Amino acid sequence: MEEGGRRLSYFGGSDYLKMSWHARVRAAGAAAVETMGLSAGASRMTTGNLEVYKELEEALRAFLGIRERVVLTSSGYVAPWVAVQALAGSHDRVLLDARAHGCLVDAARWTGLPIGRFPHRDADGLRGALAEGAGARVLVMTDGLFSQSGEVAPLGAYLEVLPRGATLLVDDAHGVGVLGRRGRGTIEWTGVPAGRVVLTGTLSKALGCYGGWVAGGAGFRRRVLERSALYTGNTPMPPVCAAAALESLWVLAEEGGVRRERLATNMDRMRGVVSGAGDGPGPMFSLAPTGGGGAELGRRLRAAGILPPRMRYPNGPAPEYFRFAISSEHSAGQMANLREVLDSFHRDRG
Repeated sequence: MEEGGRRLSYFGGSDYLKMSWHARVRAAGAAAVETMGLSAGASRMTTGNLEVYKELEEALRAFLGIRERVVLTSSGYVAPWVAVQALAGSHDRVLLDARAHGCLVDAARWTGLPIGRFPHRDADGLRGALAEGAGARVLVMTDGLFSQSGEVAPLGAYLEVLPRGATLLVDDAHGVGVLGRRGRGTIEWTGVPAGRVVLTGTLSKALGCYGGWVAGGAGFRRRVLERSALYTGNTPMPPVCAAAALESLWVLAEEGGVRRERLATNMDRMRGVVSGAGDGPGPMFSLAPTGGGGAELGRRLRAAGILPPRMRYPNGPAPEYFRFAISSEHSAGQMANLREVLDSFHRDRG
């Protein structure tokens, strides 16, 4: 990334496998512009149901190892909204992880149901929250891989405490493509069968493209089509994005294992530098220096040729913090440079 004519190393964003820059993915997008234009021009329920969307849904279903058909959404952020609209009328209240992403919070608010919180990644805390409310028809919502810390939700433990009639909705925007031997995300990492949860996700992180998706058990697709106005009345993602995402999935079928190995190697290079860095399996970690340390760290990073990834983001670890995202394509030299800056910063601050 360039700033003021100077090239800086970039440790931001969520392009964990750098698929947005893959030659085949970009070529597929460019070709799609020539054959399909920039917009479907209508809802998929009318005349906007292009063949590329159906192909991408089937490719996602196969990639994720899901028996039922995946349904595309216009973006990853709205995917949980589409899911809760499909689930409308099936629940009495909602429980959210204390650090749930804003897309889950907004989707929960749409339901109009009472909303509670349970302690972050805490199955016993979820059990206690369940006991505080009447009725078993609760919708539990959580991230799969948390985007600020790299931690994974304990999905198996959650399912053990949920009563019959409850639903677990997992937004795995940051896990798919990254976690698991085949890159299937948090469900593969935790060993939870996909059929036991409602899954939502995005094409804009590890796949390097744009758009979202939802998946559930038997009959879930039909419920989306019947109940989700956000799906039925919405123009789908641009076909160029669908074509590029389809190519990205094919590339990952060939190269995904190698790229995930490189990503894991780069994360290993960060372990032990600072508290929290690399503690979880995800390729990201956050730092929130206090007492003027944020400005100092920003200066050191920039002086070392690293763009300071300073953020203000809902449900982050602090009002202002640094979120470092590691990719499979960061070089050993870039990783060593980042490690040295962070190591020396924390040594100097005691």
